[in-house]
Amino acid sequence: MFFSEVFIKKFYRIGFLVSVILFIADLLVYFYYPETAVSKIFLATREQTPLTWLSAVAILFIALSCSSNYLRTNEKIWYFLAVIFFFFSMDDAVYFHERLSGFIADNTNWFASFPTYIWVILYFPLIIFSLGSLVFLLWKDKKAKNKKLLVIAVIVLGLAVFLDLLDGYIQKNQVLFFDDSFSRLTFTHFIRLSEEMMELYALGCLGYINITRYSLIKKLKIKN
Repeated sequence: MFFSEVFIKKFYRIGFLVSVILFIADLLVYFYYPETAVSKIFLATREQTPLTWLSAVAILFIALSCSSNYLRTNEKIWYFLAVIFFFFSMDDAVYFHERLSGFIADNTNWFASFPTYIWVILYFPLIIFSLGSLVFLLWKDKKAKNKKLLVIAVIVLGLAVFLDLLDGYIQKNQVLFFDDSFSRLTFTHFIRLSEEMMELYALGCLGYINITRYSLIKKLKIKN
């Protein structure tokens, strides 16, 4: 799929604005409207919320831009990247990796001693291959712009993964102690909210860089 430059810039501006609104909505429902129907919708640290959908769309646009470059170049690496990111988009939208890791944890003892969430083990090969390949291809492309933004996206995504692993470690090991349960839950909530926002912005940046390099209509050159 190919896009006009005007559409992409407007789409990402709107996406950023919506993400800020959802961030504020999360804080409002967490502190002022907990345990309500509204909190079930806008509490961003729950899965399958509007913020989760936004993250899934960000990944979907990475997949679309990879498929665009495959159509343009017929290079197999872009085909595999498109398939993997389409899978990741589906996974994020339907809560798949959490369900899968939960099923494995409940029905086997394979990862009983693993100190944090086990999804990292299950998805590690795909994550390293897909993100590593995408970043490498963008970095080595002499015509690719926004390389500083690429570095920032990689760092932010790494921090998001670290926070997710930290959250899993805290949940499994109960290493943090607070004076009351509200403080503990609030600390955990901010870890999860920060992780969700960092992941969204990092993936959004990667998608934007990839699209503006390979998927703009003015660059359309499809091989027969």
